[in-house]
Amino acid sequence: MTEKQLLTAREEFRSFMAVETKDLKKAALKTKAAFFIQKLNTSFEELACIGYNPAFSELTATVRIKRASGYSGQLCTQGSQEYVRFYLDYEDGAGWQDMGVTAVNVHDIPTQKDCSGNNELPMDYVVRLQINPKRFFCTKANTPKVKAILAWNEIPAPNDPNMTAGTYTWSDMKEEYIQIEPLKIFIPDLPLLNIGSLLEKAIANPNTSLNSLAQFTPNGLETIKEAQQGLKQQVLDFPNLSNLYKKKKIEPFRFGLPLLKKVQQTNDPQIVSNIQNIFEAQNLSLAESLAGLLQTECNTNYEELFCVGLDYTNEALVGTLKIKRPSGYSGDLCKDGSKEYVSFWIQDEDENCAWKHAGTTFVKVHDIDEIPDGGLSYSVILPYDFSALKKNCETPKVLKVRAVLSWNQPPNGMGCETWGNVIETYIQLKPSIAWDGEGPKMITVGGVATDFIDNVSGLTLPGAKMEFNQQPTYDDSPFGGIIVVQGVSTPFAGQKYKVKVTNLATGASYYLNNKLDLLGYNPVTGVVTHPDLYPVGDEYEYQPYHNNISSVLARFVPGTNDRLRITIEHSDGTQDSQVIQMDNTPTTLNLNIDDGGDCSHYTKGDTVIGNFSVTEDYLEAYSLSSSAGTYSATGTGLGQFGNTEGSGTFEIATDPNKNCGNVVLSATQKAIRHSAYVGRTVTTSRIICLSD
Repeated sequence: MTEKQLLTAREEFRSFMAVETKDLKKAALKTKAAFFIQKLNTSFEELACIGYNPAFSELTATVRIKRASGYSGQLCTQGSQEYVRFYLDYEDGAGWQDMGVTAVNVHDIPTQKDCSGNNELPMDYVVRLQINPKRFFCTKANTPKVKAILAWNEIPAPNDPNMTAGTYTWSDMKEEYIQIEPLKIFIPDLPLLNIGSLLEKAIANPNTSLNSLAQFTPNGLETIKEAQQGLKQQVLDFPNLSNLYKKKKIEPFRFGLPLLKKVQQTNDPQIVSNIQNIFEAQNLSLAESLAGLLQTECNTNYEELFCVGLDYTNEALVGTLKIKRPSGYSGDLCKDGSKEYVSFWIQDEDENCAWKHAGTTFVKVHDIDEIPDGGLSYSVILPYDFSALKKNCETPKVLKVRAVLSWNQPPNGMGCETWGNVIETYIQLKPSIAWDGEGPKMITVGGVATDFIDNVSGLTLPGAKMEFNQQPTYDDSPFGGIIVVQGVSTPFAGQKYKVKVTNLATGASYYLNNKLDLLGYNPVTGVVTHPDLYPVGDEYEYQPYHNNISSVLARFVPGTNDRLRITIEHSDGTQDSQVIQMDNTPTTLNLNIDDGGDCSHYTKGDTVIGNFSVTEDYLEAYSLSSSAGTYSATGTGLGQFGNTEGSGTFEIATDPNKNCGNVVLSATQKAIRHSAYVGRTVTTSRIICLSD
């Protein structure tokens, strides 16, 4: 197809999806239907890499955007979505398991030139999905296969790893093997670590930290310290590594890298002499090892960085690398292993094209004997505050990013290291939000952008979606369960704020004063942290970026069905409010058939009479179905399908050739639960047994 035909096909894709097959001629599409039935067209986007990050427990996929247009509008519009559904196969006979779907919002971005005069294409976006995988003890490697299915503007069908049920016109698929971090404590070890009783108390008191419980337990703090020591894995020294790797033919200038770096950096002859003795004790030549090290640069025999991109939604730089060999990583999974460091640099044309170091992070790797032929795919994630670089949606901001991989030594500058490589790409930043820069600003409430919540009804507006994974919500959705508020945070670090909740039905109001659990990231240690924020006098304190990378301002459980107004207040009188409609009442379904309590009451060919009711204030849809025969609505009540609550009656003319069947009533409510889940479907059924 020509460029013009491809763009036309993109524009007509939604129309094709909305029209039934029998009405395609009436739709008068310029693109033939046969084109849309095809799969895996990667003219506009493709999957460049997939991986897994153990620290965040997240699967990642790099979505490569290849063109400047064809994405349903420029940055000030809603654009379109690149959806990715992940599957895991532990290769234990259970097959592919659906892990869930996430997405990134993409737009038409006019192509500009970078500082070298090159087109700023392609651009790499990264989606991340947190999972709770199976975990084994360190004596057994856990290396499942991961599959990612990419689909443009159409959510990939659930439980469809072979891509047979959904529509995959504009799509891609990729598979890799990953490694799941092992458990560090084997359950029988708990009594030996003397921490079992503390863990029991923590489970019984989930709102109290383990550290707090330890302070009121005899020798509690000492017990935690002992357990921390028990979690530490053995670091193999040079003699141990030499013995381990002699038969495996791992180069001494690889496993001896830390010692060789010391020799290169020291002016102390005694240190050099000591290291020479260490090498000679293993019948190895320090001089030959130094020569091998000096001759080795940008070596990718053991590891290689393949992708770098931006998590557009959650703002993090992500690199994806592969481990290629079974050994050479300083020990197995029960040892400390080694680190694959990745350093990120960004270049901004508006800042005289200077390169800026964004930070360095790492992922731990180990020797794994049964490594798959294609290696193991890992991701490194560096949360980063891009707020100072953002522009409004009328001026898209594209940056060049460079990633430098280095094994077991943090990269020293932008150049290639001994073991590792360098790659570059382009990333596009999320535009800045509309904010006066002075008072508080809420960005999302209940997981939905405040721009898409009606501030009178408190219900979602058309086009609303869950911001963290781009899943669309139902129109006019209320909220239930845990309410999370995100907003502008880092610019106010150190200042105080209050969160006021007003019930608009009763007029009552209160200030939140519960502990606030945050998600942080230590850029020095590369460790994910979980800071606790305690209010003083109902006042919370804004945290610096690395203590609150998700910009969470409040998390609470209102437990009501009323409309609430949530207000962030500053001491200078500035404030920001958002109204939400709560709904914590579960859907009620009733389904009855006239069998007198005996499921075998009927004979084949009989007519089953029944009634049902659906009670739900915010109903998206309900449906009735039967596998026992032909369903017919009776009376003036609800029919077989609908979107209003009420009751109805029905008949089922049973199939004379069936011995049994059922009647199933399902209903889907609209409520967004726990600021994370869209709607909920409940089901009830009745079994019908048919005698001869």
